[in-house]
Amino acid sequence: MSRHSRRTAAALATAALAVSLVAGLPVAQANPTSEESVQVPWDHVGDGWTLATWNPARGRLPGEPRDPDETPSEKTSNTLFLIDPVGHRYPITTFAPNAKGWKPTLVDWSGDGGRALFSMGDSVIVVDLHTGQQTSFPSDASARFSRPKGEAIVLSNSIPDRPGTLQRVDLAGDVQLTYPTENAAGAGRFSGNYLETQDGTTLVLSTNNRGHDEPARTDNSFVLMGNDGMVEWVLPVPMPDAVCRTTRWLGPTDFVASCSTVKSAASQLWKVPLDGSAPTALTALNNAKNEPGFEGDYGDVAAWQLPAGTFVQSLGACGVVFLSRVTADGHTQRVKVPGAGNNIDVIGASGGSLVLKSTSGCSPSQALMSYDPAANVTKVLLGPTVNDGHVVDALTFGVGYRS
Repeated sequence: MSRHSRRTAAALATAALAVSLVAGLPVAQANPTSEESVQVPWDHVGDGWTLATWNPARGRLPGEPRDPDETPSEKTSNTLFLIDPVGHRYPITTFAPNAKGWKPTLVDWSGDGGRALFSMGDSVIVVDLHTGQQTSFPSDASARFSRPKGEAIVLSNSIPDRPGTLQRVDLAGDVQLTYPTENAAGAGRFSGNYLETQDGTTLVLSTNNRGHDEPARTDNSFVLMGNDGMVEWVLPVPMPDAVCRTTRWLGPTDFVASCSTVKSAASQLWKVPLDGSAPTALTALNNAKNEPGFEGDYGDVAAWQLPAGTFVQSLGACGVVFLSRVTADGHTQRVKVPGAGNNIDVIGASGGSLVLKSTSGCSPSQALMSYDPAANVTKVLLGPTVNDGHVVDALTFGVGYRS
């Protein structure tokens, strides 16, 4: 078979897979073996499920030329898949190529499991996962669903040298509430970064009092604000002379704070309780100098606590991200994930497993995979090697437990 014929056959097979539900298989098995009904079992959607967007164009290595007969990813549609814990894939809707070259970015999943939220250029898009219907309204703010069910949307803006803004709007974009972020509880500028508790009653706002032309201040805080806009209390950041931001929840009452010292590149992750009790360091102080105990790790941005240990998303040189395990002394040790490449983006966690986005085997394309660190076993859920193409974005389900 000629190279062109092989590519044509692969493209037809990929298109067929994109509109069917196919069981995901372990890394060692490259070909799917069965087709199943596309009916989503909505009563089972919840913990362990993942949303992901997928593009049929294969990824390319840096500098690798595209074949003349290959359609570029910007001219192909993205498909939104709902994926269950064992790897069955349910196609929900597609996003046609945009005349401006914009692609939808998956940003949130509603707490009731029924809606997905996307940003694309200067628009916010709400997708009804039951019907695939897409509705949108204009906004260039960072958007997330409100908790607990996602019946509204919270829009956050970060503004240099000024307090960020925070609004709650309905699903059509009409304003319901503008939160007071000018100088909440005297804690200073809202940085644009926040988390909302699982029950939707409280927002945790990060503040940053370091202005462009101002001396650094050390009274940065987390402001706990009711969903009605009333300030409840203020938590000091866990490190002196540091700017801290919320990253994700570790549980209903504890969140991860990523803190960077004001006068250096040093950073550290902390577990911060909402009740004001003492924070706990999740990692040792990383001076971003490739010191012993942090080889290749120039900073960590989020943490997940599993039965097999505490794992962090680490930042390497030249934009590389990878998975690390935290050692007993708070340092990090890079994890070699079987079947995954060097660039590993942690999507979320479910039970004792992590969901990762990485290259699969020798393919240059991004794949979605689950990784059980206790068994050291990886399973591809989407992308190479189960249906080729490449994974664009992904989110794990979990009300209040992700950034």
